[in-house]
Parts: sequence; C-alpha cells; structure tokens
Amino acid sequence: MASTIEDRTLSPILQALNALYTGSNRQTKEQAGQFLEQFQKSQEAWTISHTILSSPSLPIESKLFAAQTLRSKVIYDLHQLPAEGQLQLRSSLITLLGTYTAGPKIILTQLCLALANLAIQLVQWKSALEDVIRACGNDAASAPIVLEFLKVLPEEASDVKKIPLSEDELKERTRELLENNAMQVLNILVAYVTSANTPQSSHALIFECLNSWLREVPLETIVNSPLLNIVFQALSNDDLFDAATDCVCSMIRETRDLDDESDIVSTLYSKVIELRPRIAESKDDPDAFRNYTQIFADAGEVWHMVIARQPRQFKSLVEAVAECAAYDEDLEVIQFTFYFWYLLKQMLILDRYEDAKRELRDVFLGLVDVLINHLHYPYEERNGDLFGNNKEQEEKFRAFRHEMGDVLKDCCAVVGASFALRKAYTKVNDYLQAQNMGENIPWQDIEAPIFSMRAMAREVDLDETHVLPDVMTLLIRLPDHKKIRFAVTLVLGRYTEWTAKHPEYLEAQLTYITNGFYVNDSDIAGAAAQSMMHFCRDCGQHLVNYIDQLHDFYEKIAPQIRVESLYDLTDGVAHLVAAQPLDKIYNSLKMFCAPIVARLYSRANAPADEAGYRKIADEVELLDTFARLVHPQIEPGNPDPCMQFWSEVWPLIDRLLDNHGQSTCVSERCCKFIRTLMYSYRTSFFSLLGPVAEKLVVCFDKLHYGCYLWASGIAVREYGNEYSDQNIQNAVWEFAFRQSISTFKYMSTVNIADIPDVIEDLFRLLSNLITSYPYRFIPSELCKPSVDAARAIFTTENKEPIFTAMDLLHDIFSYGFTTPPVSNIMFNDAGEQYYDANAVPPEIQGIVRQIVLAEGEMLTRQVFSGLLYTFPRECVSDGTSVLLVLLKLAGLPNAVQWVNSTLAMLPATAMTQQEKEKYLSAVDSAIQSDDMNRLRRQTMDFIGWYTRRNVTPRSEIRRIGDARDMRFTFAS
Repeated sequence: MASTIEDRTLSPILQALNALYTGSNRQTKEQAGQFLEQFQKSQEAWTISHTILSSPSLPIESKLFAAQTLRSKVIYDLHQLPAEGQLQLRSSLITLLGTYTAGPKIILTQLCLALANLAIQLVQWKSALEDVIRACGNDAASAPIVLEFLKVLPEEASDVKKIPLSEDELKERTRELLENNAMQVLNILVAYVTSANTPQSSHALIFECLNSWLREVPLETIVNSPLLNIVFQALSNDDLFDAATDCVCSMIRETRDLDDESDIVSTLYSKVIELRPRIAESKDDPDAFRNYTQIFADAGEVWHMVIARQPRQFKSLVEAVAECAAYDEDLEVIQFTFYFWYLLKQMLILDRYEDAKRELRDVFLGLVDVLINHLHYPYEERNGDLFGNNKEQEEKFRAFRHEMGDVLKDCCAVVGASFALRKAYTKVNDYLQAQNMGENIPWQDIEAPIFSMRAMAREVDLDETHVLPDVMTLLIRLPDHKKIRFAVTLVLGRYTEWTAKHPEYLEAQLTYITNGFYVNDSDIAGAAAQSMMHFCRDCGQHLVNYIDQLHDFYEKIAPQIRVESLYDLTDGVAHLVAAQPLDKIYNSLKMFCAPIVARLYSRANAPADEAGYRKIADEVELLDTFARLVHPQIEPGNPDPCMQFWSEVWPLIDRLLDNHGQSTCVSERCCKFIRTLMYSYRTSFFSLLGPVAEKLVVCFDKLHYGCYLWASGIAVREYGNEYSDQNIQNAVWEFAFRQSISTFKYMSTVNIADIPDVIEDLFRLLSNLITSYPYRFIPSELCKPSVDAARAIFTTENKEPIFTAMDLLHDIFSYGFTTPPVSNIMFNDAGEQYYDANAVPPEIQGIVRQIVLAEGEMLTRQVFSGLLYTFPRECVSDGTSVLLVLLKLAGLPNAVQWVNSTLAMLPATAMTQQEKEKYLSAVDSAIQSDDMNRLRRQTMDFIGWYTRRNVTPRSEIRRIGDARDMRFTFAS
C-alpha cells in the first residue's frame, strides 16, 4: 500500500522531468517546468526528494533534480521544518553523501552544497566539520565526500546575499565554521596529499579545496608546508594543471598586503621565476600558455609596487610578462598582461622611482614593438572578408586594438612619447622605402604603426619637434589604399592641437582630409568629418578667414555623407562660426543655418511618414549643434546677435510641433533644441521664454509626451531663481503650475505604471519647483497631489520614477524642519548676502507636518514594503533617507507606532518578537537622541538581514499588507 502511494506521488514528477528533458513540444516543456518549480516550493518536496535519491532504479536526471531541490530548499525553505526536522535533515544528508561516494560527482556536489548551507544556518551545530568528517570516515574512499564538502563550505559562507542570518550571526558562524577550523582543514589536506592511499584523481579536488580555504589559513603556514612544493610540482601534471594554476594565483593574490621584505613574497617569487622557461616551452600548447600567462600577470599585478622598489631583483618578472605579451596566437591571453603594465606605469612615473624607470625602460621599449605587431589586421581574407564575415570577431578585434592603444600610452609615459613615436615612424618609413624599391608590402604592415601613432597622440607634447614634423610629412604621401587613408585621416585629427602650434602643416593636412570626402567610401568620409571637426575646434584661429570657402564645401558635402558624419562636420563648422568676430556672427550663423531652415520649412508644411520624421529630427539636431556651440560673450544690456537669429527660427519650430509633434522623435528633438537655447543664451532667451513656455503647455495637453515636462523643468531651473527679475519668476511659476496641474489631470485617466517616462519627468519638474519656489509650492494645490503621486508610484516597480519620487518627497518633507534643506541666500539692507539658518516659516513647517501626520502611517508602510520587497536594490539608500526624514518629522510616539504597525503586518515566520522589538527600540532611541545616522545604519542592516532571510525567488509575498497598487486620483 505504501509503495502504491509512493509511486502515485512520484509519477507526476517523473513524467514532468521526462517531458522537460526529452519532450519536443515547447508548451508541454513550459508546463512541466512550471509544475516542477511549484513542486520545489512545496512541503512534500523534502520527503519526495529523499525518496528519489534513495531509489537505485531511477534515472540520473531525476536524482540530479532531487539533489538540486534539496539544496534550494535548504537555502530558501528551511523554515518549513521544525527544529527536530532540521536535525533529521542533517543526518539524512550525511547518509545520502555516503550513498553517492562513487558519484555521479554532479549529484555529490549538490548534496554537499545542501549540507554546507545547512551547517551555516544551523547555528546550534557547533561541531559541523568534525561530525561530517567522522561520519564519512578518513579512508581514501571517503576523500571525495570530505573534500567536496570542505571545498564548498567557504564558498557558500561568502555568499551573504542568500544566507538568512543577521550580519552578527553570520560573522559569528563564519568564525565558528571557518576560522576555528582552518588549521584542522590544512592538516587534513596535507594528510590527504601526502598519503600514498589517496588516489591521484583526488589531488585536483585537494587543490580546489585549498583554494577555497586560502583566505582562512595563514599563508605563511601554507608556504612552510609540503603543500607549496606539491602545488608547484602539479603544474607539470596535465590532469592537475588547471587546479594547481588557480592555487598558485590565489596564493600570489594573498600576498597583496605583505611587506616587500616578506619571506613569503621571496619564496613565492623564486618559485614563480623558476617557471619562466615554460613560457617558451608551452607556446605550442594554448591552454598551458594561457595558464602560465595568468600566473605571471597576476604576480606582476600583485607585486608591482615591489617591482618599483626593487627593480633589479624583480626585473626577470617584468621580462617574463613581456615575453607572454609577445605571443601572437591568442590575443585574449595577451590581455591578461594589460592591467599589469598600467599598474607598473603608475608607479614608474613617480619621481621617487626614477631609477626603476631607467632600469625597466628597455622592457617598455621592446613592448612598443610587440604591441605594434599585434595591431596588424589579419593578412588573409576568408570568404572575401578579413574576418570571414564574422562581425562579432571584427568588433572584438577593434576593441582589442583600443585596449592595446592604452598600453601604448603607458609605454609612452615610461620611455617618452618621442621615442615610442619614432619606432612607429621608422616602421612606416622602412616599409615605404621597401615598397619604393619594388617590394610587395601588405597594407596591414603600414596601417598598424599608423594606428599606433593615433593611440599615442595624447601623450605627445605640443612642442614636440624631433619626430612629428617627419611624421606629418610622411603621412600625406603614403599609398592611397582605403585602409591606410582611413587610418591617416584619423591620425591627423588626433594631432590638431599640435598642428595649431605648427600651422605650416595645416594646408597640406586639410587638403588631404577634404579629398577624403570625395573617395567613394563612407568610412573614410566619416573619418574625414571627425577630423575636420577637430581641425575647426583646435585650428579655428587659422581658419577664421576661410569661412566662406568652408560654407561652400559644407553645402556640397552635407547631402553626400551619413548623418552621423554630418553631425561631426557640423560640430566643426559651428566652432568656426563661434570663432568669428562678434559683428560677423549673425551673418555667419545665418549663412550656415538658412539652408537647414529652408529644408525644414518645406517639410513642416508637408505630410510625413516615419522616415520623414527622422529627417526632420536630424535637421533640428543640426540647428541644436549650432545653438550649443555658438554663444558669444555679450556685455550686459547689449543684444545677442545669435538670439536675434533664433527668434527668427522660432516660428519654424512652432509649426513643426503643430504639424509633426505627434512624432516622438520630432517632439523630443525640438525640446532638446529648446533646452539648448535656454542653456546657451540664459537671460538673452527672455524674449522667447513666453511663447516657448506656452508651447510646452499646449503640446503636453495635446500629446502627453514627457519631453515637454522635461523642458519645462529646465525652464524652472534656469529662470525660477534670483538671477531673473520678479516678473520672469512669477511668469515661470504660473507656467509650471499650469503644466503640473495638466499632468495631474492626465495621470488620473491612466495607469501610471504605463507612463514611467512621463512620471519621471513630472517629478523632476516638481523637484525644480520646490527648489526654486519652496514657499509658493508647499501651500499650493501642487503639494498634496505630489505626495499622492509619489505614493502611487511606490506601488510600481519602475526604477527611475521611484528614484525621482524619493527625491521629491525628501525635498518636501525637509521643509517640515526649522532649517531649510538648501541654503537660502538672503540680502541685508546693505545688499550683502547672508545665510538665514532659520528661514522656514512656521506656517510652512505646519503644512508639511500636517501632510506627514495624515499620510505618514500609510507612507511608512509603502516605503517599508518597497525597501523589503519591490524597490530595486539601488533604491535602498534613497528609500531609507525618505523613511528617516518621515519618522523624524513624525516624532514620538508616532514613529514607533507606525513602524510597529508595519512590522505587525509581516508574516509571523519572518522574524521573532525579540528581533522586532530590537529594531523598534533602535527607532525610539534614535529619535529621542536625534541620532539619525545611527538609525540609518540600523535600518539598512535590518533591510539587508530581512531580505536575505525572507525575500527569495520562492517568496509568495510581494508587499506588506495593504501597501497595494493604488490609482492616482486628482480633483482640480
């Protein structure tokens, strides 16, 4: 009868596993997965998993599932078992380990993970290690069980996010399980590794176990034990190579904080250097070479300060890393060395290590040659492409080149940029001479050193005259191969600051670049646009008188190049317009922008599709570039010639929004343009502020796009302050008030979870309002709806709106105290500024406190609910700030009562009464002593502890009590 019930219970699970592993129907597999997931959460999963694992006839897939179930239940569901059941679980897991001594290893590992997590949580189990070792025995056959358990125990104890213990409990448990047993574990490992009865197959597991315990066992003890030699000897054993490598690297890392003169560092260094001949020996074995490179790179990183202090003694290590970097079969392996070169460079550029820099200079010079060789594109094409049409491989190589460029900069800092640049120049010149002699030189050989020149540009002094004149003369007469022209064009763009100081090279370089626009290659045209941008930025003083020719060129080229390249080119010419004398700026700006305006007028009056909207947005972006960069310094009271022009353009923007504002890209780009006008022209924008503000209100009423609120918030921030006259401040308040009321009305008609962008932009607008107009905002019709809107957004899981809602609430509630949250700049009768520390009027404080008393208990519950269950983890700090200012305003006894009523709604199993009273006592004490910093720490510790214990992937509860979804309502 019992067997029949057991079969009936197991049957659905086995069927679901079969469907999951062997089924072909997607829907069936999904249903099976959901069924098994629900099973894992159930109470009966404990018993059924044991039954499956104890049944020799069942397939390995079902046993693996059962072992994984036990592991996850120990982590997430241990509270389902009473104290007696937890002790029975301990015994049954140890018994199961004995059943799977011979494997499969994957099941043994899952069972060890379950037992390790049980040992961590079962704090009354003081002799966990001794009991497991005693139960398993100390013979060779039991070695896999003991070693696997010892290996996973420190790893699981370090994963604090899934351990449901308080910080203090975990610290104490770690001390009991790890620190107190470290020497015993080391002795066990030594006994195993030196025993003739231990099978060779267990040695890798011994090393993995040692690796897990390295943080717990004093490194000096390991270095002075037989384990050190055994680990290094194991590097010669193919079966143990990976595990031994990990051990060696971990030991090296553990010396990070040791003194230079440490015997441990000396011992490990001598062992590592003995491995250097294996670099050359392993070049035909990529896996072995990777491991040795990892060892030498890690040693270099950890000991880079020692190298700088003792360069002669440790130079062999630097040379070994350089030898690894010279390997050209696997570029990923070479990347292991990059961070070492950076760290060492950071030391060598210090004056105190000048001797070390001289000692190691030759290594860095050689590294320059190595890196240039690695920069080569592949020589052979596959399927008509250098990367065999593998875009991922191509992007990976491009990224790798830029990383090597950073290492080249490090070399320049050590050996001097002129010396490094001379190496690149010499390579290009030698190749060019060989080509002139009739030798066939692949373009890759010429392009690579050119790329290196580009990478080194920032390190080259603007007064450099030893190499750069030769470089500039050479570059513009190189073979006209597309890849070479592309590289040269970008190099010229990187050295424009140097060219500005050496204008005799300017004309030839500009000719080379402008010719690139006429090459039938979009990449070269893009590079030319980028370089032209830099020339106009940095050499503008030499080009001011050529603006008419540049305009003709701009108009001719603009229709022929990609829009991204046009943006770069426009950026360049805008810099040149900005460099014009003040009396010429209006005409220069109009000359470049008039064709853009004309094209936009033709589109403004015509219907458009998505492609048309995109074209409009691109053209507005060009206007935005001019507005962003062309803003001359104007004496107060004088008219701004640029604003004169933009006032003429405004009717066009107005019409675009009327006819095409329904396109989000058109609306967003026009709002960005408005933002730029406000930022660039400040008070000169006053003449347009009225019509622009009205347009923002009208467009939001019509379209409900967040960008109009975003632009409105910028207007408040820019003009709702003491730098604007009172009439402007009043007008800005009225406009922002209308915009906010309109948004509240709209929010009442929709589910706010569906419009996160609008909500985020509204909260930013409201935050700007309360910063600029705190004593108008708080008594107004905006304050209470703002709090309600924040409360409503807390019931969603949209990260950015939650962040901005927290900022807004914190700003509002901060005016409930005597001292304002930001400095109020006041003026005395003499016109002198002073800070009024008691600026918040009592009536303002009273309004805020009244809101807190009315909404505080529910808001406390909602914020707590979010902090414990729904808020993204990045929001915890800001959420805690809101909670604390709320509790501080509430005072006693309200604060304690609100927190107590919130905690009372948590599941009964979530915490003990003692744990609850401990936190309530902290709240009471902190508010009495006004020590909110201490309460912040205690609150964040409480949240971290609670979520580790109670909030898991299995959690059914997603919020506290009635902190449910709420619909925002607004009655105007």
